[in-house]
Amino acid sequence: MCSVNPACTIAAKPPMDSENGSLQETYVVSCFACQAPFDALQGCWCGCLVAKRTVVCPSCLNCFCKAPVSYRQRFWELAPQGMWDRAIFESRNAFEPPPNPRPQEMARPIVLVVDDERDIQRVALHAIGTLGYGAVLAADGAQGLELAKKYRPDLILTDAFMPKLDGREMCRKLKEDPATAGLKIVVMTGIYTAARYRSEAFREFHADDYLSKPIEFRELRALLQKYLGNHVEG
Repeated sequence: MCSVNPACTIAAKPPMDSENGSLQETYVVSCFACQAPFDALQGCWCGCLVAKRTVVCPSCLNCFCKAPVSYRQRFWELAPQGMWDRAIFESRNAFEPPPNPRPQEMARPIVLVVDDERDIQRVALHAIGTLGYGAVLAADGAQGLELAKKYRPDLILTDAFMPKLDGREMCRKLKEDPATAGLKIVVMTGIYTAARYRSEAFREFHADDYLSKPIEFRELRALLQKYLGNHVEG
């Protein structure tokens, strides 16, 4: 990983807007990956499976979801009010998941996403649909267990730790039930990423894969193609 450039700073003097003569706020930062400077206030939000998305560098197309903690802390410590306003506006646009289609209405392959974070549900639903797969959403492990038996999805993506029923425990229950033992289940976590937790996921909970969040769009695409094949609609 590239080292962090300490020049993650606010422009000393905002440039003049040539059209109306007013000052235009900017927030010029250096990309943690390629070091190129860019205006974070004009950057697009990333499409990673993460509760708090970050902005994308226009030069290398990397966001800073996987940047060192020190970079992320400095980014927000120095952020002007306009950047905070963008983040607040993003968080206020609460995602209301649509009703899951009936099983008979869905074309396969079907991906069941089990996560209690609404933002992750939103990004996952859009990304999975864009790649040509059907998607079903569950807000916790208990609902995930129910929907897994109802839909028999071709792949389950589940957060590791959720209310009502732990995602890992949901995985174990499905794997120990002969009727659902063949389902492919990927456990995702942004907290317990040490090797011992990964080993435990395979040994104790029988997960097929164990991934660290945030998961970038290209990683999600590779994961779906690994288990389901290429179904991108063109």
